[in-house]
Parts: sequence; C-alpha cells; structure tokens
Amino acid sequence: MPNTNQYTENAEKWRVLSDIDYFTQFVKAWIAFNAWYKNNFPTLKSDKEAIRAIKTGDNRFKDKLERLLNGDDNDSKLIKNEISNLHYQLERHQVKNKEHRISFEKIIIEENPKTHETFQRNTLTYEVKRNRNNHKLIELKITDRNGNNKLLLKQNNGYDLAELENDDQYQSLSPIQKKNLKYCYEEINPHKSISLLTHEVDYIQIGSYQFIDDIDKICKGVITALYLLRNSLFHGQIIPDKETNKVYEPAYHILHKLVEEL
Repeated sequence: MPNTNQYTENAEKWRVLSDIDYFTQFVKAWIAFNAWYKNNFPTLKSDKEAIRAIKTGDNRFKDKLERLLNGDDNDSKLIKNEISNLHYQLERHQVKNKEHRISFEKIIIEENPKTHETFQRNTLTYEVKRNRNNHKLIELKITDRNGNNKLLLKQNNGYDLAELENDDQYQSLSPIQKKNLKYCYEEINPHKSISLLTHEVDYIQIGSYQFIDDIDKICKGVITALYLLRNSLFHGQIIPDKETNKVYEPAYHILHKLVEEL
C-alpha cells in the first residue's frame, strides 16, 4: 500500500521547486543592463555614476520607459501594471537599502535643486542658503523687521540636521521658531526625498495608483528603485524568502522589459 505521507512530502518539494526564483531572474536581467550601460558610458567608473547619467540624460533605456509610460498599448499597460504591483509589494514588505526603506512614497531621485528658502512669520524672517558653488557651506539666519539678526549660523561640513539641532543658538529658540527654521533648512536638503504618489487633481494613473503628473520624475523614481533593489540584493541585505521574492517579481518584469532590444 503506498505511503500517502510520502506523496504529500514529494508534492510539497516539487511545489517549492516550481516557484520562480525572481532574485536570480532579476540578477540576470541586471547583468544584461550592466553590460549595456558599461558599453554606453565607458568613461564612468561606478554603477552609481552610470545610473545618474541614465536618469538625467537622453538614452535608449530611459527613453523606452518614457514611451511606455506615455503610451496606451499592451506593452504600456503591462509596464504600468508592474510598476503598480512593485509599489504594492514594497508597501507590504519592507526592503531596505542600507538603513532606508525602499518606497515610492519616500524616494530620493536626484539632488535637490533648491538652494535658498525663506519664510516670514509675524515679525521674523527665516532664511537658509546653500552655497551654489560649494554645497557644504550653509548659512542660516533669522532677522527681525529692522534687519537685526536674531540668529546667524554657518555650517561648513554640509547638510546635517543633527548638528543644527545640537547648536546652542538653535537650542535658545522657542519651539515655533525652531519649527520655522527647520522647515527652511529641510527645504534645501540636497538629498530631499519626494513622494511619487499624489492626491492632487492632476495625476497619472498607473495601475491602481495615482502617481504625480510628471513622467520624468516617475522615470527617475522607477530607475532609482530598481538600482536600490539591486544594491540590497547584491550586498546581501535582503532576506531571500518567499515574501521578498514577491517584491522582486515585478522588479524583474520591469527591468526585463526595459533591457529587451537595447
């Protein structure tokens, strides 16, 4: 008489083997992508530099993503559904690159171009400037209606919120003054994150979600997310379990579609 327990065990083993390993599939697709950008950007020394060039310049990879996001054919619908699914899976499963969670809700897609922010409240003007020629130099000021300085603070080592919060001049401010100055300071953060999702009237429908009405930023966000997922995988930071595999499934399909015919 056959051992039914053995059949059950065998079925489970075959079921596990039948699951597609999207970690490996993603790596294979990235290797193809890597070969393309190494050939197209031979003078760039690092992957990070190449990804920055791809996000900011004209090239076949980004152009293809833009065309698919602007289109309404089957390929466009497919890539939009995969981006929607990637967002869904990233929100369900926490995947980090270094200490930061990868998410379309909070992502750094490029260096913040804003270097100057002012804010006026009651009789005080709050102002923060990041030097255009040397972004490590930051000046913070609070002046009254007569132009007298209530605070004048300079940072020489770049944006550092902890350094600001521990400064004696900052500590002497009232809670509302601290809040107003911090608002200006965070606005000029060179690594300011944005959300690609929106509740505004103008939006781009991608799958089940409303993305910001800016194809260029969405492209940069998708490319950034793929690169961060690559880093987490290559640096051994993720847990290669079934749930995380669900994140890499849409990531693989997006990347595979984009590297086709490069």
